[in-house]
Amino acid sequence: MSISFALGAVRPPDQMPDRLACNWMLISAALAVGFHCFHLPVWLSGFAACILLWRFFIENHAWRVPPRWVRWFLLLLTALLVSKQYGTLLGRDPGVAYLTLLVSLKILEIRSCRDYLLAVFLIYLLLLGALLFSQSLLTGLYMGLLIVLTTHTLILLNRPQPLTYRQSLRLGLTLCLQALPLLLIIYLLFPRIQGSLWGLPQDAFSARSGMSEQVSPGSINRLYNDDSIAFRVTFAGERPPQHDLYWRAFVLSDTDGRAWQRHQGTGDGRTNWRYRAKTPAVGYTVLLQPHQQRWLPALDLPAPLQRNVRMIEGYALAAVTPVHYVRRYHLTSHLRYTTGPLSANETAHNIHWPIKPSERITSLLQEWHQTTSSPAEIVRQALRFFNKQPFYYSLTPPLLYGDALDTFIFDTRIGYCEHYASAFVALMRLSGIPARLVVGYQGGEWNAAGDYMIVRQSDAHAWAEVWLQGEGWARIDPTAAVAPERIELGASALRQLSAQGATIGQLSISDAKRLISPSWLRHAWQHLSWRWDAINSGWNVWVMDYGREAQFQLLKKIGMETPNWLSAVIAMIAAIIFSLLLLSALWMHRRKKQDPVVKLYNKFCNKLAKAGLARAPTEGPLDFSRRSIQERADLRDPVLRITAEYIELRYGYFSSTRLNHFRQRVTAFRIP
Repeated sequence: MSISFALGAVRPPDQMPDRLACNWMLISAALAVGFHCFHLPVWLSGFAACILLWRFFIENHAWRVPPRWVRWFLLLLTALLVSKQYGTLLGRDPGVAYLTLLVSLKILEIRSCRDYLLAVFLIYLLLLGALLFSQSLLTGLYMGLLIVLTTHTLILLNRPQPLTYRQSLRLGLTLCLQALPLLLIIYLLFPRIQGSLWGLPQDAFSARSGMSEQVSPGSINRLYNDDSIAFRVTFAGERPPQHDLYWRAFVLSDTDGRAWQRHQGTGDGRTNWRYRAKTPAVGYTVLLQPHQQRWLPALDLPAPLQRNVRMIEGYALAAVTPVHYVRRYHLTSHLRYTTGPLSANETAHNIHWPIKPSERITSLLQEWHQTTSSPAEIVRQALRFFNKQPFYYSLTPPLLYGDALDTFIFDTRIGYCEHYASAFVALMRLSGIPARLVVGYQGGEWNAAGDYMIVRQSDAHAWAEVWLQGEGWARIDPTAAVAPERIELGASALRQLSAQGATIGQLSISDAKRLISPSWLRHAWQHLSWRWDAINSGWNVWVMDYGREAQFQLLKKIGMETPNWLSAVIAMIAAIIFSLLLLSALWMHRRKKQDPVVKLYNKFCNKLAKAGLARAPTEGPLDFSRRSIQERADLRDPVLRITAEYIELRYGYFSSTRLNHFRQRVTAFRIP
C-alpha cells in the first residue's frame, strides 16, 4: 500500500480543475480588477472585463480558446494602448494598468494546471498593486477579503478530492488567520530602512494634494466642497476656543497684483524667528494626511521644533522631505505673542504693490489717512469698511475682471476668504503698512467619540498679517468682519446656512446655531461617522504612521537599549522561530487531542481489548491487526478493513465522506 503525507496531496498535473474552481478564479480576478477601475481609464477597465467574460463563456458554454496568433495580437495591442495612454510602460499607473491587462490575458489562455496556478499568483500581485494607490482602512479590509477569497480559489485548484466552496472558503480563512502572527511579527520588526532600495516611481505620489502654495481668487474656494480630511489634532490639555484655531500652513508675500506666492528672494527676506509669548503654550499632536508637499500645519505660533521639522518664512513649518505618507508630529504653540522688528529689506518687501492703484482706491485711502495716521487705526478703519459696507460672503463668488482690487472693493463686493484677505493686504500695503497673506486652515470639527479635532480640506482659509509697532506681526482676519459665522461655527456651518437660503453675515451666532441644529437622525448619523473616523484615526496611528522611530521605541521596550536595523532583524528572526515552534506545539497537541480519526481508532481498539486483544503501547496498527487475526481468525475481514481505512485516513487521502464511512464501520463493529 502506498502512503502519502496528507498535506502534500495536490491535484495531479494531468487533471484539470473543475468548473467550480475556474469560476471562483474568475470571481477573484474580477474583484481584483474591479478595485483598479477607480483609477484606470474606462476603456482599459472595459477591455479587461471583456476578456474575463470571454473566459467565462469558454468555461461554461464550451467556447474555444482563441488561437495563439490572436493572443499575441491582444498582448501587443494592450502594450501599445497603455503606452499611448501614459506615454510609457514604466511607473505606477502604466505598470498597474498593464499588469491588469496581463492578468486578464493570462486567464484567457489557460490550458493547464500550471496556467491556473500562475494566474492566481498574478491575482495576488495585482492585489499588492492596489496598495500603491491607497492604504486606507477600507482598502485594507477589501484586500484582506480578496486575499481570503483568492486563497480559497487556490485550494479549489489544488485539492484532488472534490470540495464544496464552503469547505474551501473555511480552509482559506483558517490559513490566512494562521498566517496573521507571522505577518504581525514581520510588520513590527522588519527594518524600516530609508533609501533608494525602497524608492517608488515618481507617479506613486500623484494623489490629490489639496492646498497649493500659490493663491489667486478662487483657488481656496475650490476646496469648500472637499470634505476629505486634511489632518487630525489631539490636544494635550484643554482645547482652545474655535475662533483661536488658526492653522498656519505657509505665508505668501510675493504678488503680481492678483496671485500670491511664497517669497523667492534672497538675503534677509525671511522673518526673524524669535518671538515673545504672552500666553502659556498649548500642546498638541497632529496626524497629517499625505499632501505631496513639505508644509506642516501648526497652530499660531509654533514653539521649539522636533527633529526633521524646520521653520521657514513667516513662522511656517516645513518637513525635510515631501509628506508622501501619513505623518504624526508633536508641537506646542502660543496663541498670543509679540514678534520682533523688521529689517529695512523686509519692510520694503512687505509694503510693495506692483500695480498702480485706481482713482477710487486712492480716494478711499486718502479718506482714511485724513482722519488718522496711526497704522493700528487704519487697520480698524479697513475692518469697519468691510463690516459696514454691503460686502457679502459667498461660496460661489463672481469672477473678477480688469483691476481685480478695484472691481472687488467697489463693484462685486462678493467674495470668499481669499478675496477679503488679499484685498485687505493690498489696502494695507498701499497705506504703507507691512502686510502679507497667510494660508492654512481655520477651525475644525470636534470628534466627541475620539476626543480629537478633525480639520478637513473644506476648512481651508486665508487671513492677513500686518506689522504694527510694539506688537510685531498681528493676525487680522477680514472675513470675521463680513461673516463671523465662518470663524465661530466653521466652514460646514456656512454650507448648511447657504443651503437653507440664509444670507451669510446677516445672522447672529445664536440664530445661525438654531438654524443648523441637527435633527435626532442627523445627530445619530454624526455620532456613527465620528466613531468610524476614530477607527480610521487608530489605523493611521498604529499602522500607517508606524515608521523607524516607532519601531526603535518598540525595540527599546523589549530590552534593546540601542536599537538599529541589525537588532530589528535579530528580533524578527527570533520572534518568527519562537512563534513557529509555539504554533507547531499547539497544532500537534490539538491534533493529538482532537483528531477524530485517532479517536475512532482508539474506540475500535477498546472493543478488541474487551475481548482480550489489548494493543501494546509500542505496537503499530499493522502489527496489531496481524496479531489480532492470529488470535481471532473470525475477525479477519472487519479488522483488515478498519485498519486499512484508518491508515488511509491518518496518513493518506482524507475526506469527510471517508471519515463518516469509517465512523459507521467502527460503530457497527461487534465481537461475538
